[in-house]
Amino acid sequence: MDHSPRVQFSVRYRLGEYLKFVTEHAFDTQEELRMLRGVRRLLSRIVLPIVATLGFVYKSSRVGRCDFIVAAAGVSRRTRRGPGSVPWSRVKAVHTYSLGFLIELESGAMPIPFRVLSPEQRSQICQLAAGLLVTGAQPNHSSKPTPLRGAA
Repeated sequence: MDHSPRVQFSVRYRLGEYLKFVTEHAFDTQEELRMLRGVRRLLSRIVLPIVATLGFVYKSSRVGRCDFIVAAAGVSRRTRRGPGSVPWSRVKAVHTYSLGFLIELESGAMPIPFRVLSPEQRSQICQLAAGLLVTGAQPNHSSKPTPLRGAA
């Protein structure tokens, strides 16, 4: 009998939180963006949300509400386009940002806002993704993410 946690929740993404995830992740993982200063940095902070807004409108119209299950086997998601799942072995990293977790895949990512999780569910996700958790500004050039210090 498997006693590992199974976390279920639903989310309908909001534009503001999506833009925050995109901006934090871009400046966290892209050294080129972190190195920008002055006007170039300001311009990137203006252009990135504009481009991300277009992506949000397109994606949210196709996906709608997402129903997630995070378990020992990996992450499953059901959207209006149908079900999908990713085993933990195909997850590059699970980033912890100000508004939630971002599950980074080889191609794409799945944001999980803290607003849809109870404190217990947050803890369970940390437990399930323990070897993949990363936090702070760290370029992810390798397939091995830097572990989150003190993660359970």
